Amino acid sequence: MKQLVRLCLQAVKPLVIRRRPESGILRVGQETAHPLRQILEATIRYFRYAMLLSASLLSTNAYCAGWSFDDARSDWGRFSLGFVSGIAGHELGHYMVAASRGYKVGHDGFSIVYPEATFTASGHLQVASAGFQIQWLLTELVLRDGNGREMKVPPGNFGAGVVCSHIGITLAYLVYLKDHKQGDVAGMAQATGYSNDRIALALAVPGALDTWRLFGNRVPEWVPQLSLLGKGLGMAWVWTY
Repeated sequence: MKQLVRLCLQAVKPLVIRRRPESGILRVGQETAHPLRQILEATIRYFRYAMLLSASLLSTNAYCAGWSFDDARSDWGRFSLGFVSGIAGHELGHYMVAASRGYKVGHDGFSIVYPEATFTASGHLQVASAGFQIQWLLTELVLRDGNGREMKVPPGNFGAGVVCSHIGITLAYLVYLKDHKQGDVAGMAQATGYSNDRIALALAVPGALDTWRLFGNRVPEWVPQLSLLGKGLGMAWVWTY
C-alpha cells in the first residue's frame, strides 16, 4: 500500500501549477501542488492521525474512583493552595516562554502584557498558548503515577486543586474571557487566523475530558488516553507552527 501511494505521489509530482499574481492565469511550474497530489498527501496525513487515535482507544478498562469536593471539607487549605498554584503555573508559563524568546513582560491589571513586542506568528502562538500548555502538563502529573499510567485512586486535595484550576481557567476562557483582547484565546486566534470560538472550543475538549477524569466514576480508559493524545498533538502543532 505504501509503495502504491509513493508511486502515485511520484507520478503527480511533476504536475504542479503556478498562479501569476498579476493575471491570475495558471501555468505549468513548481510552486503549487497539483490537486491530486494534495488529496493524496492529506489522505496519508489524516490516516496516520486516525491510526494513532485508534491505537490509543483500544483499551476499555475503567477507573472507579472520582474525587469529590466532600473530600476537601477537612482540608480546604491544601485544595486552595493547589488551586492558586495551578493559576501561578499558568502565568509562569507565559513568562518563561516570552522571556526565552527575548520579549519584555509586564502587567496590566491581572493580565500579562508584552510591551513593544513584535511577534512572529509562531512566537505569538507559543507565548499565548504557554499557560494552557503548562496547566495541561500539571494535570497529567497529578492524574498519572510515576510510570505514566492513569491513577486508579483520586488525587490528594492539593492535586485536585491544581486540576480544578485548569478546569476553571478553561471554563473562564470558554464563556467569559474568549474575546478579551489581551487574553490567551484572542492571542492564539490572532496568531493563527482561526476564530476565537474555534480556539476556545479546541481548548475546551481536554478541559472537558479532564473534568471527567477528576470527578467521574468508572471513567473509561480511553478518556485519559484521548486527553493526552489531544494535548500532545496540540503542543506539537504549536511548536512546529
